[in-house]
Amino acid sequence: MYNPGLSNSGYSDTPLWLRKVTERWGQYITTANVIGVLCAVITLYCLLALPQFQYWNFRVTLYLIVSIWTIVRPRTALYLLPLTVPWGSLDVIGGNITSTDILVALLAASWLLGFTLRPFVARGMRNSGPLDREDFNIPLPLAISAVVLVLAMLTSFVGTANLHNSIKEIVKWSELLVILLLGTQYIRTRRHVWTLVIMMCLAGLSQAIFGYAQIFFDLGPVSFVRDASLRVYGTFGQPNPYAGYINMTLALALALFLLGQGWKTRILAACVALPLAGVEIYLQSKGGWIALGAAILFIMIVGFPKLRVLAHVGWIGTLGVTAAYLAGKFPVRLIEPILMKIGVIDISFTAPSNANYANSERVAHWLAGINMFQDHPFFGVGIGNYQDVYTQYYVGIFVLPLGHAHNYYINIAAEAGLLGVVAFLLFLIAVFIYGGRSYRTIVQRYQRLAKCLKNPQSSRATERTILLRRMGIAVNDRALVIGLLASLITVCVHNLVDNLYVHAMTSLFALLIVLLIRLDVVTD
Repeated sequence: MYNPGLSNSGYSDTPLWLRKVTERWGQYITTANVIGVLCAVITLYCLLALPQFQYWNFRVTLYLIVSIWTIVRPRTALYLLPLTVPWGSLDVIGGNITSTDILVALLAASWLLGFTLRPFVARGMRNSGPLDREDFNIPLPLAISAVVLVLAMLTSFVGTANLHNSIKEIVKWSELLVILLLGTQYIRTRRHVWTLVIMMCLAGLSQAIFGYAQIFFDLGPVSFVRDASLRVYGTFGQPNPYAGYINMTLALALALFLLGQGWKTRILAACVALPLAGVEIYLQSKGGWIALGAAILFIMIVGFPKLRVLAHVGWIGTLGVTAAYLAGKFPVRLIEPILMKIGVIDISFTAPSNANYANSERVAHWLAGINMFQDHPFFGVGIGNYQDVYTQYYVGIFVLPLGHAHNYYINIAAEAGLLGVVAFLLFLIAVFIYGGRSYRTIVQRYQRLAKCLKNPQSSRATERTILLRRMGIAVNDRALVIGLLASLITVCVHNLVDNLYVHAMTSLFALLIVLLIRLDVVTD
């Protein structure tokens, strides 16, 4: 009992809940972190509230601070990249250079600086600052496939009509290569992995909030109104790429919510997933919904092995219905509305109705891309040049180019030819092969821990506590690797009807790959 006549040493008037919060989060509530959060809020306010002609009032100072921090701590660039992907369009220099480009350049500069500093740094400091990295550690086949993809795009320059657009595409995919090669060296611990995941979730939440603001204040052009409801578009300018971006984070959050270990992980994941899912409804993107459905199906089948039997039954049933329809044995009236909705039938290139206009336009761009590939089968029309030569290949009344073929696989075949599309497919195959290897490694790690827990020799309370903690980490790692694979699947599926490698999302795609191939080898 407190007695003021004795001593004040054992008394504190601080509430118990506040002491617990301080003990739990005190290590993170540092002066540097608080200042960093305040600066981020102020910067976001300036980007949204100030006129663009006044951006230089704070842009130089901001870039100088980021440059210094990136040189001192190169991992800073990786942590900031998820924020610049959606918000970089608000800060464009010279019409082309975004904050994402600047961060990737700073990351490469810091990495190169490490070679200059190494001879002058004491042996005990070889793992600090720009030298806080591992040696080349990306799987060699994956690195080779990425390099071959960039080289294949370079070969398409022989037939390019617009060199400026080709250079923009090469820069974009070269940045992906830089992030892959250097990101795998700087992501060394599990804390690095989860910090990057948190930054991705925060960036996705910020875009969701912005989407709700567009809905609430009805901010958008009349062309984005469908069925008396505005299709939100975030900072992406179009609903479809915005849907692709939201799906990348939503798939990750859903996997952590459904498969994660502990109420903290699952509640925090739900706090991210729910707002993103709400925005997904207002996007009204058929491609986005199909991609999200594929990701959810993947999460359920891989995350819950008992459901795989149902998946096999569903797959066999789907094949049976398809075969019956092709043989004329299935009632047409039951399946034709679905086929019309997804744009497989009822296509018109000369007199499309309001109901089938979007589907007809998409198929017309597919045919234009296929015709480009047929005329330039080996080197294509030049990477990034689809819209420049579209007027020579348009179909029906669809004379206006939309920037891409509305199918990235057709698009890269048209722009980079056979070499480009084969290199791109090999790159994706390498990504999923090594992603699958990460998944198997983490599952095997969990199984070994479970086996050790059943061992009678590990009966001491301390050993069991350590094993249970490691098993919890392994469960969250498994949930995360499934979420990363699901996120990549959303991109690959959505690219069947669109092109998501726009708006710096190529850099986010690269970050997902870095996390995927590093998760099974990082330390605590």
